[in-house]
Amino acid sequence: MAKKKNLRTEIKRLRLTEFEAMQLEKYLADRDLNFSEFVNALIGQKIRAEFQTVSSEIIEGSIEPKKKQRAAKQPPKADPAVLFQIGRIGNNINQIAKFLNFIRQDPNAISKFSFLECFHTLSQIQNDLHDWLGQLPKIERSPEAVSRARERALKKRRVEDVH
Repeated sequence: MAKKKNLRTEIKRLRLTEFEAMQLEKYLADRDLNFSEFVNALIGQKIRAEFQTVSSEIIEGSIEPKKKQRAAKQPPKADPAVLFQIGRIGNNINQIAKFLNFIRQDPNAISKFSFLECFHTLSQIQNDLHDWLGQLPKIERSPEAVSRARERALKKRRVEDVH
């Protein structure tokens, strides 16, 4: 019995400026694609990027030209527990960055901030990474690099204070 082919029967409209339409036509002509192939491939890529559980067999297509289609690279296999822990660490780092940005914007908040506690939290994150990933190579800055970074930060702060 022959495979049942999924026919594309739904029609959607897209409005473009004249310039956008010309750009799109040139892009499609350069890559030997038609509009439907292009849009279907974009939709497929977006769905695969956001919904990792969707099978790539269900959503097929690529924006690559017909002549140069490449096989999609499969992401490397990773232990879900490691990915979960790295995600937790990333969440912690994002929270620290958010709070540091908050402090930078509110001069009164700095009196409530504990640099020692922040340093302790960052050290804990580093220890967690070492526990999960093994010993990481030590990254150090030369005294000259530290001095240049300090000068740039002070210079930037002086410029912000002036404005």
